[in-house]
Amino acid sequence: MEFINTVFFIVGIITSLFGLAAFLNPSFARFINAPGGPRLKAIVALTIGIIFIVVSLTIQMPLPTD
Repeated sequence: MEFINTVFFIVGIITSLFGLAAFLNPSFARFINAPGGPRLKAIVALTIGIIFIVVSLTIQMPLPTD
């Protein structure tokens, strides 16, 4: 797994955890920058996190070179 893919994977996990935390405790939704109520913010965070995880596992992104 390339470095960029690893970063995408970690960001996806963190984003998904914020979404899950917002579902369980609506006060965490204030950290999510999306319009709507706490449930909508949690759904958006979970969806984006899952997309990041899927992209990191399916698409091989090379490191940028100079």
